[in-house]
Amino acid sequence: MNQDLLIELGTEELPPKALQQLADAFASNIISSLAEANLPHQGYEVFATPRRLALVVKQLATVQADQQIEKRGPAVKVAF
Repeated sequence: MNQDLLIELGTEELPPKALQQLADAFASNIISSLAEANLPHQGYEVFATPRRLALVVKQLATVQADQQIEKRGPAVKVAF
């Protein structure tokens, strides 16, 4: 099941000249974290005002896909 996600961050007054750069950095960090967590999405939209940064992630997966991870324990010599 997929749903839209809104992340809104209230800030003190941000300089207008830096808004686009700050909004892009905010969005790229969130999107890269979602990718690391294996949560696919259908796109995103970022908004910025002098007192607020917001990101809407469209059709974000609400659960991760199943994974099979195999981890090996310590060597037998060390284990006993």
